[in-house]
Parts: sequence; structure tokens; C-alpha cells
Amino acid sequence: MEDIKKIIKNTIRSLTKQEIPATPSNYAKEFYKQAQELDFRVDELNKFYKLYKDLNEDEKLYISENDITTYFELSFLLLKRVNNKDLTKFIENLDFLLTPSIDYNIEKKISQLKTELLQEPQRLVKNSTINRLRKFTNERITRDKVVVQEKAKDVKKVINLMGKYFDKCLLQSDDTSKEVTMIKTELEGLELSKHSARDLAMLQSKLVDTIHKLENSIDESQAELFKGQKDCVYLQKQINKLEQDLNEVSREKDIDFLTGIANRRAFAAEVDKIENEYEIFKSKYAIVFYDIDHFKSINDNYGHECGDTVLSTFATILKKLTREEDVICRYGGEEFIALIHYTEDDEVLSYLKRVQNIVSTNKFVHKDIKLKVKFCAGVVYRNKYNSYNEALEQADLLLNKAKHEGRDKIIIDTGVYI
Repeated sequence: MEDIKKIIKNTIRSLTKQEIPATPSNYAKEFYKQAQELDFRVDELNKFYKLYKDLNEDEKLYISENDITTYFELSFLLLKRVNNKDLTKFIENLDFLLTPSIDYNIEKKISQLKTELLQEPQRLVKNSTINRLRKFTNERITRDKVVVQEKAKDVKKVINLMGKYFDKCLLQSDDTSKEVTMIKTELEGLELSKHSARDLAMLQSKLVDTIHKLENSIDESQAELFKGQKDCVYLQKQINKLEQDLNEVSREKDIDFLTGIANRRAFAAEVDKIENEYEIFKSKYAIVFYDIDHFKSINDNYGHECGDTVLSTFATILKKLTREEDVICRYGGEEFIALIHYTEDDEVLSYLKRVQNIVSTNKFVHKDIKLKVKFCAGVVYRNKYNSYNEALEQADLLLNKAKHEGRDKIIIDTGVYI
């Protein structure tokens, strides 16, 4: 009873000090906060944490970004969940959304996934399903890129061949008929990839027919030949630019535009690679789940531009301290994840202390604003868990523990606090 009185007293005092109206929702939020500080377990808080464990990653991210801490606030989030009827409507169109325009032989996989989801629609938002959808999408993107590159190579073959003989025709005008015959023979034997067979077969045939006519009547002027040569050079430059643009777009879609480090899409692909190495070579790596403390307050008090600067600076610090074989990404909002390889456990501890030291001893600068920024983190060693997802979930739990215990700390799954 004395504990309850103390919590009530601290709650009213804190609301008054912060000049926050003592509405039911504000009172409940502050009451739970004071109860946590006194380590007093309120029944509604127990219900809150029990429900929190069953939420998916996106819902947990929403809770973190919007500072949801009460059972009452959580109930509104649960009311926004998509029902099975809406999920089923989406799933029925899944094959239409995923099936590629080019035959990649993945239709059976898509159909099988659709059948499974129609039987259990809620699986659509599970991590395992999202990973399968990512793999389908990555497969399409990878194969589309291969098709474009092979088609570009085939077009180059035709253009290079024609350009070469345009030059010869200009230099050896007295023997043009023989040169044209050679062009026709080489075009007929030109080997094109299977991806271009349909698209370039007609062009190849037309070129052969045209050259056949040229064998009988060569009336083209040198001016026209020069023009043709310039067109070939122009086309080749356009193809080179297309390839450069394709590679640039491929790189850009994997980078978070604000921080310049990997986004979640690229991070998922890196996790697959590192997990393969882990399974085959038993390589050691740790998962570090970061969260910038009170980031919402920075946005509210100094503006979103200042918040963006804090995010970008924090990412730069992580990037400078991360080796080439390690991986960092912006996981969402003010959350970051690092995958750190190591031989001895002390290497991970040294890395964490370096990050903590740099952040704690420097100020983050935005225009004339200088801020002291703090963070908390949850750290796990991958080899202590059955799967990557299980390890990541534990890192998330340790991160939340660090938040609830006052923030500005790092908790490792060995029980060590930094």
C-alpha cells in the first residue's frame, strides 16, 4: 500500500513539474513510468508486456517510434490490425503482383505460397513469409538485370560488326561487293543469347535481306555511310550509358538516402550471406541493436532537420568504426543494427566501448545547435542461438531492457553492462 501511495505522489509531482494536464491517459502513462522506476509490477503492465511479445516487428517499431507504454494505448494499435478478410483479398491477387513478365519458372513457387496463405491469411505478416516474398523479388530483379545485360551485349555484337564493315567499305570502296557478302555471312552465323533470340531474330533477318539487296545494287554514297557510322557510335554510347545507369540504380536502392549506409532491404541480403558463412565455416559474429535515446524529443524541440543530422552523424560514427567484413544498417527510425565479426569476445567489448566513448565525449552539431546524444543497445553472440531471428529477437529484448532501466547503457547477453 505504501508503494502505491508513493507512486501516486511521484506521478502527480512529475505531471505538475512537466506542466502536463492530469488527464486519464497522461496520468496512466506517468503512473506506469513511476511504477517501473520503483520496480513495482502493475497488472496492466504485465498484460502490456505479454501482448508486446506477440506483436510483429513493424508493430514493435511503431510502438517504439510513438512512445506507446500503456495497455490503453496498445489497445488502439491492436484495433488497427488488418482482418483476415482484407488479407485474403490481397492474397487472391498475390500471383498477379508477383508473376514476372518473363518466364522465370517461379510461378509454381508463387502459387504454392498463395495456397498456403489462403489457408492461413495471418501468415502474410510473418517474418518467414516476408523473407520468401523478398527472395521472389530479389530473384526477379537479379534475372531482369541478367536479361538486360545479355540483350545489351547482343545489340553491341550487331552494332560492332556493322561499324567494323562500314569502316572497311569506306576505305576499300573498290571491293565493296565482296565486303557486303562477308557481312551477310557473319550476320547469319552470329550467335545471340536465348534472351535476345526472339527480339533480335527479326532484326537479324532484316539485316541479312538488306545486305542481300546490297549485293546486287550498291548505290549508297559515302556521305550515307558516314552517317551510318555516326549512328552506330551514338547507339554504342547510349548502350554504355544504359549499363552505367542500371548499375547505379542497383547501388542506390540498397542505400538509406539519409544516412548513406545500408537500408533494411540490402541488410536482409547481407544477413543471408553471413548466415551461409556461419553455417558452413562456423564463423563468429555478434548482433548489436542500437537505439538513440529520446530521439522524439530531439525532433520536437529542435526540428526534424536537426533530427536528420543526428541520425546521419550517428551512422557516420558507426560506419567509421565498422570494418569491411562487418555490416551496419539503418533498421528503421532511430534504430541501427551492426553485425560484428570476432575471434575473441573481447573484440566485441572493445568495439562497443569505442562507439560509446566517441558518442559520449562529443557533441552532435546542427547549424548553431550542439547536442549531447546518448544511446542504448542490446548485444547477442549469434552462436548462442538456434537461428538468426531468435538471436535478433533477444537483442531487441535486451535493447528494451536497457531503455526501461534508464537508457544510456549497453546490455550484453552474457549479463555484462557497459
